[in-house]
Amino acid sequence: MAGGLLLAGCAAPHDPEVTFFADGETVNIGPSPACDATLEECRPTGALAVPGGQPLSISVPKQIADAPWLVVFRYRAADGSVQKARSSLFRAGETYAYTLRTPTAGDQLMHVEVQRIGEMGSDENRQLYFGIDASWALTVSS
Repeated sequence: MAGGLLLAGCAAPHDPEVTFFADGETVNIGPSPACDATLEECRPTGALAVPGGQPLSISVPKQIADAPWLVVFRYRAADGSVQKARSSLFRAGETYAYTLRTPTAGDQLMHVEVQRIGEMGSDENRQLYFGIDASWALTVSS
């Protein structure tokens, strides 16, 4: 028993994975390796089909939930326009899960990111900013 504990203690740490679930399917993805300079658009590391108007469940591990985090997403609205939106900011330790729903049943998710906040502050104009230190990006199809 002690040997097993010792081996488990020596295991290499791994990057935290986010679990996305929709329509009976699940995908676990690690952090996105490539993002733009502001980490606002990251190359997806996973894909999942989510039928239009259906919810997407998101579960994050302790390594993410122990920091402020949020979900940003793009969707195609029923009128064909592409819209951007985000969840509320979750405070450190507040929650480990979120269910993403588009504004109307005719909307189709396209891209979803879980973003972990590394820093928050305000600029010279007292505008709040978030410093993203990691992102988990998902491509969504119908």
